[in-house]
Amino acid sequence: MQALDDASILPEAGTKLHDHGQGTPIVAVLLHGLTNHPGQYRDFAPQVHAQGVNVFVPRLPEQGDRNRMTTRLAKLTAEELLRSATEAVDIAQGLGERVVLLGISTSGLLCAYFAQHRNDVARSIPVNPVFAMLEFPYFLSRQIAMLALRIPNLYMWWDPRYKMKELPTTGYPRFPTHALAQCLRIGDAVYDESKRSPMLADSVVMVTNKRDPAVNNSATRHVARAWRKRTPERVQTYEFTNLPVNHDIIDPQNSQPRTDLVYPVLLSLILQTPVTA
Repeated sequence: MQALDDASILPEAGTKLHDHGQGTPIVAVLLHGLTNHPGQYRDFAPQVHAQGVNVFVPRLPEQGDRNRMTTRLAKLTAEELLRSATEAVDIAQGLGERVVLLGISTSGLLCAYFAQHRNDVARSIPVNPVFAMLEFPYFLSRQIAMLALRIPNLYMWWDPRYKMKELPTTGYPRFPTHALAQCLRIGDAVYDESKRSPMLADSVVMVTNKRDPAVNNSATRHVARAWRKRTPERVQTYEFTNLPVNHDIIDPQNSQPRTDLVYPVLLSLILQTPVTA
């Protein structure tokens, strides 16, 4: 995947592997959010690695461009995201014994998807997954996303108050509506499938911020409850109640970083993954 990091990609935004030169009992795959890049984990990945874990941080398609105002995300599809993330999980299988996935926001949906579909995932940790956006009821969020795919693509600022001053300074300050809607398709698939069939991963921990303004946590809890009906022993939830109003709780350059509170919890969840199946 590093071969895809050409001259158009920021050096800090390329795919990263923090390894120990041999297989480790736990392998962590860290998936960045939409319009961000592997640099989102620049402080967290070394902390995980220091605990004897091989850490793989792939760059997902069309992200990490030197030009923050690039339009390369315009044609991103759910299928393309899943292919790239699947390749990352496949690579991780060769880096150690037990694969743990952790992803935030739209990549939280990828983690949930693999929890549903892959029996070679030891633990999946979706962080603030966007099953429903902006605290909308799930059905309304789904209808808005479906409508977005039927009308011309629009570019929207993540925060119109800040525009180009949006943090992090190396992420894209705006997003194409089609790309976000494509990501939400992945969440829709999990939302539906969780009601029909058990998840295949060994364990999942749904992580939310009680004061997240960008998602509807009740939709996340709905998926967790659906999984619990069939595999109650495999499903856990963790809610941060002591964080400020914030969605990106991982990037150290976010608007209200409290990584001193977040990182120890996420690290513990990774390290608590059983080494034997």
